[in-house]
Amino acid sequence: MIVYDFGKKINKELAIALGFFDSVHIGHRAVIGKAIGYAINNHIKSAVITYSNNPFVALGKYQKLIFTFEERLEKFEKLGVDIVIAQEFDQAYMQKDKSVFMDELINAYNIKYAVCGQDYRFGKGGQGDVKYLQNYFQKRNVKFEILDFIKENNLKVSSSSIRKLIEAGKMKKAQKLLGEPFSVMSVVTSGKGYGKSLGIPTVNLNFQSDKARPRQGVYITKTMFDGQSFLSITNVGAKPTFSDSQENIETHILDYDGDLYNRKIKIEFYDFLRPVKNFETKEQLISQIKSDILAAKDYTF
Repeated sequence: MIVYDFGKKINKELAIALGFFDSVHIGHRAVIGKAIGYAINNHIKSAVITYSNNPFVALGKYQKLIFTFEERLEKFEKLGVDIVIAQEFDQAYMQKDKSVFMDELINAYNIKYAVCGQDYRFGKGGQGDVKYLQNYFQKRNVKFEILDFIKENNLKVSSSSIRKLIEAGKMKKAQKLLGEPFSVMSVVTSGKGYGKSLGIPTVNLNFQSDKARPRQGVYITKTMFDGQSFLSITNVGAKPTFSDSQENIETHILDYDGDLYNRKIKIEFYDFLRPVKNFETKEQLISQIKSDILAAKDYTF
């Protein structure tokens, strides 16, 4: 998979999926899958447009991303996308007329097929919509498809509803709508040695500023690195037993005792086990962690 900045010319015929794809949920996957399928059947390249930054910042909204740009790239590659076109969402982009955006798109890329969801918007004030796209592509002899919403319990699957599930710790429901577990991908940082002092070593990740935060608590997780997957339990939030109010992600990886400091790892969240507790003694905490480990071992994925 190759990543290009928006506007950089690509001398290949493309089947392109238009959208933000901020959570790569099952609706997004349906759109991307259409582009990939058309590309394969017609021996051309599949492409996805996505924002390389957090657009909510430019919009003046305090909104976290479910998956960062780097995390989305990993998912696009896994889905089989050939090319990602990265668009920065800034004030200049926000003021761009819908016709200017589309002219730049069609002049930079040899688009043979385009697809988007029915709520796709673009251009200044979101003036560009699927009706405009249909007319625009028809005039240029580009095959264009609009996909209906995917619904769950008669409600449209959306990133905002998934974000609420994650923030409530409802990981199984979030996974169903995402098409895979919610995950965090980051570099292991140095911790304060709490786990090691208990005889239960952990790896630590700091929260990324733009990343949606799960509810504080302990989760059944899997930790991935070097093409391997390990069962793990993960504490999200503070550590009141140690009078430490700093929030981070602390993971105990079962059946692994190597050094992952400064290594990039991925943690997948499967289920909420319990809220964060303040234990009176370290012995009580150790007993609880051992119970958490047993619960993880008994968990059916």
